Amino acid sequence: MTTDRAAPAPTAALTACDAYLAAADEAGLLHRIDGLVYVAGAYHEPLTGVDQCLVEHADPRLLRAAPAFLEVLFARFPHCTEAVVRVAGTDDPHPALTPHLSYLSLPFDAAPAPQDTRTSGLRIVPDEMREHDRAVHDWLRRAMVTGAAGRGLTTRPHQVRAAVDALLDSPGRRTFVVYAGDGDHPVGHATLCVDAHDDPSGTDFVDLVDILIDDPVLRPEAITALVRACAVLADGLGLPLLGNVCHGLDEAGRTGAVAAALEARGWRRTHQYRHASRPSTKDAAAPQDQEETQ
Repeated sequence: MTTDRAAPAPTAALTACDAYLAAADEAGLLHRIDGLVYVAGAYHEPLTGVDQCLVEHADPRLLRAAPAFLEVLFARFPHCTEAVVRVAGTDDPHPALTPHLSYLSLPFDAAPAPQDTRTSGLRIVPDEMREHDRAVHDWLRRAMVTGAAGRGLTTRPHQVRAAVDALLDSPGRRTFVVYAGDGDHPVGHATLCVDAHDDPSGTDFVDLVDILIDDPVLRPEAITALVRACAVLADGLGLPLLGNVCHGLDEAGRTGAVAAALEARGWRRTHQYRHASRPSTKDAAAPQDQEETQ
């Protein structure tokens, strides 16, 4: 089904728009270091309970001087144990900021071609009646727990359950399930939010929240078919399709390879979040007079 909306333009790097910066300034979240702007606030990450300094925008010159920037951040937010900093596109600002989460967009012309699934018998079905919510709930829960574990963190079960419940109850949630052969129970899913919005850039998009396939033999073909279904859905809505990769501590390992493989298949990195822990040997103690704040 198509709409009258224009087809989505290829998604470039998502950077902060003027309206977002003005709103951040009004909220008291916009700060300056030697005239260079950044937007930051304290954030209590609910799944793990970690207190973060979340930086949704920073002048690239601050990111290239990350150690000095981090010193200021940890002084301004003394209760935060880590900083999570948004970086545009594929920028690689400084080794002090390690990969945390990457967002990538799939242009429709790079989406997988329709597949002949007669041999495998795979069936991709939209779960419009939400009859498989119990299985989808478990798949989403596992994804959240696994993502945190990859960073050496433990999740809080009741918070994970609440997050999954909220996602499943969202009006914009859509789920595709995949069946193998004549099976009555799906072997995996793709779950999306069709009403996602990126505040810093002011961009509406379809968020591919998670794909998970239980059967390792069927996994490659099933993922390809699910990505195709998601791309068709996003294209019909006239919105870009974005997915994400949660990077583990061993960035040279699996998660780094996943992101590289997606880019090789036509996905384009729109933005990313980089991470830095508060130094354990000292508290950040940059004098506040180094920073002019508005």
